[in-house]
Amino acid sequence: MEPMRKAVVVIPSDEVDQARLDPALNAATAVVVNVASGGGPQADAALDWLRSPGRVSLAWLSSAADTDALAVALACDLVVAEANAVLDFAPATDVELPVHGSLAALVDRVGVSRALALIVGGHIPADQANQWGIVDRLGSLESAIEWAEQISQHSPQWLAEVKALLGQARHSGDQALVRRRERESLVRLASDGGGASEGISE
Repeated sequence: MEPMRKAVVVIPSDEVDQARLDPALNAATAVVVNVASGGGPQADAALDWLRSPGRVSLAWLSSAADTDALAVALACDLVVAEANAVLDFAPATDVELPVHGSLAALVDRVGVSRALALIVGGHIPADQANQWGIVDRLGSLESAIEWAEQISQHSPQWLAEVKALLGQARHSGDQALVRRRERESLVRLASDGGGASEGISE
């Protein structure tokens, strides 16, 4: 028997690795991750779970976020932060890597030179992070949940197709290939809908 699909679930960042093994949480359309500092680096499998086409993930950052917390946030599709939050990208020591597991996501959002400036320059306030595209919205945990609920009104199949297409558009310079993938997605969505996520690479 398949688990009942929940529209939105909220989990603390230190439980992401366990959440990926929970069938009920895996069935959620949208996941809001309450990101906390001090939890240490997450397993690669946990970050990959947040990135997968099977769900839309939103991170919420409260008052402060260290580099390990930011690695979790950057693995999510969308990031919401309290207006007074401070984001610290620098690792505590020179034997640690910044935003371990999500360095490519940071570069995708801000570019190489700005990513380096963030890593060596320490912390920035949430409003600046919002202006630079690291944070998508400023707001409370409640506003992040409301956003997730709006997103979850779309079908899981449609969301999976859109996420996959965006990923392909980002990594491919071949516009003809991207357009062909778009047409293939439309065919899947127009069919029975049940297998719309088939053929989508994570």
